[in-house]
Amino acid sequence: MNNGIRIRPARNAELPTLARLIENQLPDMMAGRKRPANIEKHLASLIPDKSLILATRGNRLAGLTAVDIDHALILACYLDPETASPETPKQLFKAAEQLALSYGIRKLGCQVKKQVSGFIKSMGYRTGSEAGDSPTPVLEKDLLDGADPELIALIKLQDELGIPADYGIRYRMCLQPEAKTLVPVGRDIFDRDQRLVPAAATAWTRLQTAASGHAIELKLVSAFRGVNYQANLFRRKLEQGQSIDDILKVSAPPGYSEHHSGQAIDVTTPGIKPLEPEFGETKAYRWLRSNAGIYGFKESYPRENRHGIAWEPWHWRYHHRPGL
Repeated sequence: MNNGIRIRPARNAELPTLARLIENQLPDMMAGRKRPANIEKHLASLIPDKSLILATRGNRLAGLTAVDIDHALILACYLDPETASPETPKQLFKAAEQLALSYGIRKLGCQVKKQVSGFIKSMGYRTGSEAGDSPTPVLEKDLLDGADPELIALIKLQDELGIPADYGIRYRMCLQPEAKTLVPVGRDIFDRDQRLVPAAATAWTRLQTAASGHAIELKLVSAFRGVNYQANLFRRKLEQGQSIDDILKVSAPPGYSEHHSGQAIDVTTPGIKPLEPEFGETKAYRWLRSNAGIYGFKESYPRENRHGIAWEPWHWRYHHRPGL
């Protein structure tokens, strides 16, 4: 529905203004929870998860909501009565639910005042600790109820393999939709055909050509890998007697691998054993650090990354850049 409202994550530059709004006009924004000593710092902690969600109309704020990923909880929902449309709260809740699902959250709670609990219930929030005298009861929604069948099948697959249900939350890893349109990008070092989505394929060709112009040879180790490929990888390792905890130290579970997106590549250079940290000591890696961003590629798991994943200097993901 085109009502002029745009739903998007908050940006760092907007935090001072949002903090003042909450401090001065929304004293109960963090409903039922201890108020942070530094609101702006607290809001900044939500930015990496994209869990501070805004509704805007032009350059005006129409509403916002915040999601506590660790506790699978919508903290609040604010609407500007002059700017918001009747659909804005539904749009904000839908965005919050989609964000939660992307982290593998199956049930999402909502901490609300009793006077608006009827509205929250109208959006499917039924169960939870709503009884008692608390001014901020918690209602809960099963996000898998009516979810996309592919997502439900993926969750069942993860359960079958023994993937912890909180994996996405714990490592701040989002589910990666499997790419539907892929194009060939040549063979990898193991002589296997590799594919990427068209934009990433074009960017990879340009990146590889540019590196060659600096006497650097970049070679593919892996590109697109589907959910079934990743699931079979886990099954083989489990059959070999490896524990799920040990497997997760080196491999993303099916559904969470960036390779599903058709935008991620693993690369190497001659004389280096693939998928080993020694790639980070090469001229090729140093060139990528300085130049890959020009072609839309970003290192996904640098040293001390927020996901707690071991450094992978060989793993790069394409992010859309205008003009490429």
